[in-house]
Amino acid sequence: MDAVIYTESGQEYEMLSGILEYESPGIMVSRGIMDGSFHLEHEYDIAVVGVDGAFGMELVCKYREMYGNTLVVWITDDRYFAGVAIRTRVFGFIVRPLEETQFQEVARKIVEGDIAVWQRMPAKNSVYQTGCACEENVSGRKNRKIWKTVIS
Repeated sequence: MDAVIYTESGQEYEMLSGILEYESPGIMVSRGIMDGSFHLEHEYDIAVVGVDGAFGMELVCKYREMYGNTLVVWITDDRYFAGVAIRTRVFGFIVRPLEETQFQEVARKIVEGDIAVWQRMPAKNSVYQTGCACEENVSGRKNRKIWKTVIS
């Protein structure tokens, strides 16, 4: 089993990787590259995204679209991302402040195999499709009807 952790905090990385290694001896844990780009070259068994804001949301969405078998745990400071977490079928959603026991519980469920079938399916057409204010149709003109559909 292997895992990747995306976080800017060295202290948070040490805590999360320590919990994963304790709950699943022999797991290979690596730190995701955080340089403003998506580095999703490898499919992991577990991806922990401890990134706040829009970049964290985009990282979760892209990971779920590309790698449906990966169990994604999302740690964020914004509880309003819960709707996105449901639509993208993340395995665990934790709102900061992060407590060790919250992540331990999620890690334990993964190791025990307490995983629903839908959590291993890719999230096609996630939030990128539903939040658009407008999109161009084939003729190149803007179609503003999408916005009315989304907000009504």
